[in-house]
Amino acid sequence: MNEFVQSIADAMSSSLGAPLAVFLLSMIPIAEARFAIPFGISMGLKPFEAFGWAFLGTSLITPILLLILIPIINALSRTKLFSKLGKFLFDKFSKKSKKLADDDAQTDEKPRFFNKRDFKRMGGTALFVAVPLPLTGVWTGSAVASIIKLGFVKGLIGVVAGNAVACAILTLIGFLFADYVNYITLAFFIIAMIVVLILIIKLIIYKPDKTAAEGGAISADTDAAQTVTPNDSENHIRNNSGSAANDKKE
Repeated sequence: MNEFVQSIADAMSSSLGAPLAVFLLSMIPIAEARFAIPFGISMGLKPFEAFGWAFLGTSLITPILLLILIPIINALSRTKLFSKLGKFLFDKFSKKSKKLADDDAQTDEKPRFFNKRDFKRMGGTALFVAVPLPLTGVWTGSAVASIIKLGFVKGLIGVVAGNAVACAILTLIGFLFADYVNYITLAFFIIAMIVVLILIIKLIIYKPDKTAAEGGAISADTDAAQTVTPNDSENHIRNNSGSAANDKKE
């Protein structure tokens, strides 16, 4: 297995060059820096070099994801061919965002660019992305930031900050266990493949909520009131967020 990983690393290093390979790998969902950094070290990069290229790749794609990821998913959910995929992805991201979303009706703070709620959400987003595991990277973090309406600048700060911590953790692991970096790379690869397989199975058996499929109903809880479901309008959410919060309190 060690020789297998090394042969792939050598092939990619000779064809693309280690820096470019790490840079591109870090932009791929699920893999991201979690796979790119140890793989970069396997290709002969020094740990801080692998960190730099992986962090650059994931950081450059983050603002793009904040702007277009959720709109694309919403667009997919309105098509006949990819409706199930769009609703499945949005549902997964929405569930991950529930712990970060709070109740707007419970705060009396005057609107400001930064307030306590924003700092809480930014910190939560950063902590979420900082965990160096599949499905907690910049792709999911950007989707979560969009769903909880954190805003572009605040979402960017939260995701990039968390990404920096995750990259640092992975780099430290690669440095401390340099002799086993090929095994670490293989372990991340296997975990990623298992995650992909599980997601495919879940997608196959996934059944969209009937009310969501009919395009209008909003879940009667505070967290759902903070998010935009694939077929809901922003005005509908604003009109119902108050009653949803009261139902949760009761």
